[in-house]
Amino acid sequence: MTLKRAWLFIATLCLTAGCEKFDPEPEEEKETAEHVVPTSLGRGTQTSPYTISQVIAGDSVTTKVSWFIGYVVGSTYSTMQNAVFDAETSYTSNILVSSDSTCEEISLCVPVELSKASLQKAFSLHYNSKRFRQCIMVNGRFGQYFRTNGIRDVQTCYWLPGFDISTIKTAPTEWQERDERY
Repeated sequence: MTLKRAWLFIATLCLTAGCEKFDPEPEEEKETAEHVVPTSLGRGTQTSPYTISQVIAGDSVTTKVSWFIGYVVGSTYSTMQNAVFDAETSYTSNILVSSDSTCEEISLCVPVELSKASLQKAFSLHYNSKRFRQCIMVNGRFGQYFRTNGIRDVQTCYWLPGFDISTIKTAPTEWQERDERY
């Protein structure tokens, strides 16, 4: 009797071991924080990042870790006077970001520090020349970099390929009107 029970137990295990819940519907991919598309501008949050114009002006920008949005238009070495507005560059420690994807004017750009090797590999133009003039979201701190207003202590970034910043309402009065209506 004991041998019979052992075989019955083993047979039961063999039959149930292959059973697995099957869900014919594929799992829905959840949108991660790395792929949030902003819906407004100017508040420093992921859904309402600061603009490069705000960073240049230095007004209403906090020194806390915040989100920023702009277009990658170049990089530089040592000073802003050495700015290179080209996809082909050997500089890996920074990118220049502007509110205008075709910008080639130093005064309209903000340097973004890429101090970590992983950030350099993923976001510098040296390694990502095909991303030239593409929209990028940056999570870091507002501060002085190359003796101008910039973004330092970058935590993370992500690309927004094909995204046009001008499609977002930017005037604070528009936010207030919208906030009051809802």
